[in-house]
Amino acid sequence: VSAEPAAQSVSAAGWRERLSLLSDSNFRKVWLAGAIYGTVRWLDMLAVGVFTYEVTGSPMLVAVMVFLRLLPLILMGSIIGVVAERFNRRRLLLGGLVFLSIVCAILFLLALTGYITLWQVGVGAVVNGFLFSADFAIRRMLLGEVAGMRRLGAAMGLDSATNNATRMVGPLLGGVVYQAVGLEGTYLVGFVLSALAALLIARLSVDSSAPPVRTSSLLADIIEGLRYIRSNRVVMAVLVITVLMNFFAFPFLGMIPVIGKDILHLEPSLIGVLAAADGCGALFGAIVVAVFAQSVYYRRIFVIGSAIVLVAVFVFSLSGVFGLSVSVLLIGGLGLAGFGTMQSTLIFVETPASIRGRVLGILTMCIGTMPIGMLAVGLIADWIGAARAISVMTLCGMAVLTAVLVHWREMR
Repeated sequence: VSAEPAAQSVSAAGWRERLSLLSDSNFRKVWLAGAIYGTVRWLDMLAVGVFTYEVTGSPMLVAVMVFLRLLPLILMGSIIGVVAERFNRRRLLLGGLVFLSIVCAILFLLALTGYITLWQVGVGAVVNGFLFSADFAIRRMLLGEVAGMRRLGAAMGLDSATNNATRMVGPLLGGVVYQAVGLEGTYLVGFVLSALAALLIARLSVDSSAPPVRTSSLLADIIEGLRYIRSNRVVMAVLVITVLMNFFAFPFLGMIPVIGKDILHLEPSLIGVLAAADGCGALFGAIVVAVFAQSVYYRRIFVIGSAIVLVAVFVFSLSGVFGLSVSVLLIGGLGLAGFGTMQSTLIFVETPASIRGRVLGILTMCIGTMPIGMLAVGLIADWIGAARAISVMTLCGMAVLTAVLVHWREMR
């Protein structure tokens, strides 16, 4: 299967044409639904991390909670990609958001009445992880279809900008609500926001996701997707870099509550500020990418962004000062914008529409390696401390990224 027609259809749209996406009501609904769900995901991750550490005092169990949240990505990513090609994508996404809102309501009542336990919080994290899988593979397909190939870079840039804004707003909101109200407050906010996102998806007036009739099996479709990935060196390189970033770099997110409490001695609200710092930098960076990035630079933006993240997280692991920690995470956020925006954009550009859902599903699985990295950093943190564990992981990530760039010269 050749990706040339898709790649050639991406031309350099002007910045005014890129921003015209915002006048499309269907784009706004899919885009805003993602922003709202992203806020739920990040506020819940911070609040659950702080709650788990307060109850258990174990960095390892904090990492386990993040592991449970991301486990569905690696278990279900390829399946969700195939399902997204076979069934109505709007209805799949709507059903997931409704189910999440119900789970948030149940956990709110349990927390309010004092009956909530750690295993129930873990179940909520798994449910959130299933919807994260669907959001990445299904909602981003909808977003790309609504935008069209010519405005694809802008669509993914704007979506990345809002996702990174939620990395800023979600932890801030989670820290403030948790400190003021407690765990029940975060679940109440999660219920309201999930229901609002579901309402936006329910009101989509144009559904471009009518599935074709397929006669092949799920397994055959997955195998076809894997064969295509092996035939495209750029797609393979994007997936390998995604794995290394999620295994070596991003697990630091699960250790932020630990570092904030034990090393920087912060209150939950300031831990929220720390967790939001990279999202703030990424928001600014993603807006710049959305407006100005040209397709000829997509690969370099992806690689340079990955390198910046690794270096920034390494410096963060050495810092014992709140101001320096926030500053380097802001810089790391700029790199995250390049990595996150170009990750999906390169897959769209390099992959034909007939197989795109499967490749996005495999990409979701690659993102799902983050929980394995979380367990690794949690185990190392119990042994040598959270900060040193992050240092070890990011140094390994830098070495692997160097090896990848030597092998896949197309990405330089």
